[in-house]
Amino acid sequence: MRIPILFLSGLFFTTLLSAQSPVDVGGEGMQTTALEANTGADVFATNFDESNVGFMHVYVEPEIDPLDDYFFRGRELTDTAMAMLPTRWRQMADADDATYYGTMAIKGVDENLYITRLSTASGDQIDMFAIRDGKVEHLKTLATLNCNGTDCTQLDSYITDVNLDTRFDLIQIGRKYSKASGSTEERRSVYVMRPEDRRWTLTEELDVPWEGITFYDKAVEKMQR
Repeated sequence: MRIPILFLSGLFFTTLLSAQSPVDVGGEGMQTTALEANTGADVFATNFDESNVGFMHVYVEPEIDPLDDYFFRGRELTDTAMAMLPTRWRQMADADDATYYGTMAIKGVDENLYITRLSTASGDQIDMFAIRDGKVEHLKTLATLNCNGTDCTQLDSYITDVNLDTRFDLIQIGRKYSKASGSTEERRSVYVMRPEDRRWTLTEELDVPWEGITFYDKAVEKMQR
């Protein structure tokens, strides 16, 4: 199974792409379908702060310190915003008695992209959504971390504009670490968002600066001690 990977959030910003107002329809970077006032769609959008990003590493922090600047801490989604999530993602939260947080909105192709964090007892997950035709639609899982003391599976992502076409690209790296054998299996994937359908599409055509694409290592380093 191919595992996606995203870049660490906000250490170095280049060619900044800024999110637009999620409820002000019509301009560049805005929603492409009108959000009716006082509907779940516009309430969902207001749960997210707009962020300017250029090179962003998306990762799960295994132990969130209240004093640390963790970009994906977020604010808990309101009940109305939760109700707008696709059924599968609402059920994930219900099954684990988990909590969803709205972390940020970034600029996509003529729309905003909304990044959430699902916090569970077994580990967190970070996902990307968009509002299309008045409904919240899941686009990509960006980061996961699940460690059980003997094995650790991890997905990180980087969001950046690799080819400088003013549209974000998505780089994902995934790994499975085994403490018993000390071995690590890794996968790499790169995606572009096609303007015609605004879907993340696998590509091998980008010249990715892999030397700058690394995992957030805190969890695996802890297991290796």
